[in-house]
Amino acid sequence: MERFVSLATHLWIALLVGTGLQSHAAAAGIDDLGTDGWHAWTVTAVADAPSLCCYSWRNGRATKRHCDLDGHRRGFSSFDESIDATDSMQIYVLMRAGEVRQIRALSSSCPVNTNSEIKDLGTVAPEQSVAWLKPHIDRGTKKSSNAIAAVAVHPGEEALTLLLNTAKLANDQDDREDAIFWLGRTRILESAAQLKELMFGDKNSDIREHAAFSYAQSNATDISSVLTEQGRNDADPDVRSQAWFWLAETGAAESEAIIGHALLHDKNADVREEAVFALAQLPEERAISALATIVEDRKMEQELREQALFWLAQTESEEAFAVIDRLLSNN
Repeated sequence: MERFVSLATHLWIALLVGTGLQSHAAAAGIDDLGTDGWHAWTVTAVADAPSLCCYSWRNGRATKRHCDLDGHRRGFSSFDESIDATDSMQIYVLMRAGEVRQIRALSSSCPVNTNSEIKDLGTVAPEQSVAWLKPHIDRGTKKSSNAIAAVAVHPGEEALTLLLNTAKLANDQDDREDAIFWLGRTRILESAAQLKELMFGDKNSDIREHAAFSYAQSNATDISSVLTEQGRNDADPDVRSQAWFWLAETGAAESEAIIGHALLHDKNADVREEAVFALAQLPEERAISALATIVEDRKMEQELREQALFWLAQTESEEAFAVIDRLLSNN
């Protein structure tokens, strides 16, 4: 899927000149956004809120940049680093001809660009903000996805209940998956039991798989055991395969042993092959060791040994090539 306010306040004030954001009394309210253009209000952030902003990458390092509200590229990213921690969020709404066209949730310290004035509605109570956002979660649109992300960074029971109801009951699968992702990202302590229910009990295999992804990206303490249970017991081979992939991605110390058990005992050939691929996702040194063990095991299925040899070569490391040379010399 992956894991803040005095300074933030000063940064936000400094941005007012550059962005055209002018302060108006919050009396205008968020229930009457009749005029065209961007509107914005501030809400307290949930305790585990990620820092949401726009970033550019150079030499493997992320640098915060201005988010262009008017641009076609409207994505955002989040990072766990404490240097970008936030305890307040800005909710941006674009109105056109009396209709909501866009919704964005960004950290208050995130700089933005726009060609028009942003009407500042001040600080709004989280429950009022969530109530405004709720009707815009509908039919899996981009606006709906952004509304769900915005709800996720709000504190309080209203936001949690809306996320849980969307994850379990929404008619649109995209809306369900968005809510499931954000439950793991911002509410794992409160929603772990519900995410597990979705992982093991939902009739939709895609939802079970997505719930596992959300759980794997969270900071829950039992990720390994939960993924192991799904990988061994889910009825759908694709779900089992993905469980092994996410387990390897966590780098848990027990990954090799658990996935190795699947190599020997899962009855589905595709799952066994995907388990080899999962081992290739381990940290490089461990991946090389695990794959080499499979290749060298003459009791292992030929197809699995070939898959392990293929992924071993893909590492393109000197250690892997040394293993391959040794294996070839022994044949």
